[in-house]
Amino acid sequence: MATHYEVLGVAPSAPTSEVRRAYVALARRHHPDSGGDTSRMQAVNEAWQTLRDPARRARYDRTLPDRRSAPTPAAPPPRSEADDLLADLADDAPVGGGTVVLPRWLSLVPVGTFGLSVAAFCLALMFSSTGALAASVVLFLLSCVMFLAAPFVALLTSRRAQERR
Repeated sequence: MATHYEVLGVAPSAPTSEVRRAYVALARRHHPDSGGDTSRMQAVNEAWQTLRDPARRARYDRTLPDRRSAPTPAAPPPRSEADDLLADLADDAPVGGGTVVLPRWLSLVPVGTFGLSVAAFCLALMFSSTGALAASVVLFLLSCVMFLAAPFVALLTSRRAQERR
């Protein structure tokens, strides 16, 4: 059975910052949402839960068979859950490693369609036109569909751009 250090690929004397970097890199690679292995991700999470806390890490190090090769590093000041959350929020790289971009002109189409639907609705109210009212409803529904489809178009565009590289 592999130790938590082996799971994360760090030395037992590695500082917590290095352990965290290894955890983040492995989490991005093995996360199930990016096609990774669920059991491997569970092992990575378990290792991080143990090694991120200096007290848990010291207890874990005492359970290892060869304590001489795994000295406990000097304990940094204890980190709270809020510190971990802030560190995760500061790390804004996407899990998949790529960027998702919707072409600028395409991002304006749903907004423009919505604006046209509002304008057609105003015209329908001013002139009591059922044709303009029907057009405003159709334009509004079309803009809703485009707003919902935009993220999928962005993913498809980004995937095609990555395949070309």
